[in-house]
Amino acid sequence: MNGFSVHRILREGGWVALGQLLSVAATLISIRIMTELLSPEEFGRLTLMVGAAALALGLVSTPRLQAVMRFYPEWSRAERLWILRQTARNLILSLVVGSALLISLGGSVFSVFSDQAWHIGILIGALFVVDALLAFEQAFLNAARRQRAAAIIQTANAWSRPLVAIAASWLFGFNADAALLGYIVGSGFVLFGVRKLVPLEGQLPDPSAFVPVDAKARTELSKTIKLYALPLAPLAVFGWLSGMGDRYIIAGILSLPEVGLYAAAYGLASRPFLMLSAIIEQTLRPILQNAISDGATEEIEIAKRRMLVISVFFAIIGVVAFFFLNDLAGYLFLSKEYRSATELMPWIALGYALLCISSVFTRFCYAFDATQYVLALTVSGSLIGISVLVPAAMYYGLQGAVIAVPVRFGIELALSGLLSRKAEHKYMNAVHRRIYEPA
Repeated sequence: MNGFSVHRILREGGWVALGQLLSVAATLISIRIMTELLSPEEFGRLTLMVGAAALALGLVSTPRLQAVMRFYPEWSRAERLWILRQTARNLILSLVVGSALLISLGGSVFSVFSDQAWHIGILIGALFVVDALLAFEQAFLNAARRQRAAAIIQTANAWSRPLVAIAASWLFGFNADAALLGYIVGSGFVLFGVRKLVPLEGQLPDPSAFVPVDAKARTELSKTIKLYALPLAPLAVFGWLSGMGDRYIIAGILSLPEVGLYAAAYGLASRPFLMLSAIIEQTLRPILQNAISDGATEEIEIAKRRMLVISVFFAIIGVVAFFFLNDLAGYLFLSKEYRSATELMPWIALGYALLCISSVFTRFCYAFDATQYVLALTVSGSLIGISVLVPAAMYYGLQGAVIAVPVRFGIELALSGLLSRKAEHKYMNAVHRRIYEPA
């Protein structure tokens, strides 16, 4: 029951919550300053460029990092964690470098046929690489439940990015390109500090010592990671469509300034719920994963119940707060030019409250090895979201776009609950057959 030590959970959860709170503070302050410095059109452009880097990260890196989270307990228990680290690094790094080069080349080619600057693809590719390298280290720290180190890195990144972006905007002009360059340099500083100052998880205790290469173990692990991650690759595209694609749809149907308003409202209203999801993910998911790995049925149920109760309780509080305090939030954290977006916040908050609860059920699917259900859930959710968003934005403008948010996430919540129960039932039946049926 070591995983369920109340003292340890509170300590880890406290570090995660502190990191999330400081990150949220950085986000809110940076939104206020960036909306003062950038016009809605430039803020909209910045949002679209960051979204492109996020798509690359989700498509190339995130699926295999999910596999790292899944298989960490087994390799840690066998004291062969360095094999997991090196295998995952080799699998991910080659894809990241190749994808970044393609993004850079594609941006340069696209600039020939448009009014986009030639260097935009290079900037997006550079942001993707830095984010991928940081995400790799964060995944191992979270899996190891080293939440203090993870929280410090997250907080440093959350503050360094906007601070350097603000400085870059003052130096090179108040536009999206300068702000994006600031994001890259800010995260680069943090990555350099991580490599120099933080003991990395999964490193060999003595790098100079000779360790025999277990080629068979690496090959089998590589195949296992690829198999686990395979359904998650297309999931990244549809997940991005669900989480970021709405900005591009609004840009196509409405305009870049309205993307800027929408993104500013989204940044404020979604952040508390994303913080809540991250706290649950980083604090309780490793416990659930360890319990499943140990076959501890009682601990599995305790972890599941805690994840759901916490998410529902705080999601309700968040929705109520935004319905009554949206004007105050806009006054504090948005420049005057953006304050018409405050009326959008309650709808976004309601949608993200539903998504927060839905994400708990999605984590159950991950934990029970049902990545195909995660794929089905994300594909159906994104397609439903697009089918609701497009007519709503066309006929009702920006107001219609935000009303579509809780509609699509509400449907996703219902589907995630059904699929998570099916995933657990299927997993437990497979475990029962392995134990009780003769070979």
